[in-house]
Amino acid sequence: MTFLWTSLFTLLCGEIGLIALLLLSCIPTHIWCRVITSVSWIYSWVDRILGITWYFWAFVSFLSLIFMSSLHDMWKYEDAREGHKVIMVDSLTMQQDKVNLFRAQRNVYISGLSLFLALVIRRLVSLIITLGKVRGQRNALGYKKKN
Repeated sequence: MTFLWTSLFTLLCGEIGLIALLLLSCIPTHIWCRVITSVSWIYSWVDRILGITWYFWAFVSFLSLIFMSSLHDMWKYEDAREGHKVIMVDSLTMQQDKVNLFRAQRNVYISGLSLFLALVIRRLVSLIITLGKVRGQRNALGYKKKN
């Protein structure tokens, strides 16, 4: 694998690990709410200075571009393989077609899952932040009701 696909595979493994960590049932959601809200001021400060949200969407666009490129490669190798079925070619060429198609399919899966999980992580974090705000409002209303 080239450096691009190795780094995308590493990103995919990291995203899977982060989602698994966020979804662990042994860590309650109020702990995640506290952790994310305690770090959210850093995020908002850096977002105002550097525009992290813009970089996230640029990263998603880059992943989309890689995904579309790998889809194009997969379709190209499928067409080449179909063309080689019509005319007789040697077994080495057939084997090379299979290898190229396998690599293209692997790249589609890696880039597609990385793109999908980046969006899922963004949504999970936003839901956890919203849950923390709603819990804070609920606690404030409960405190006012007792007084």
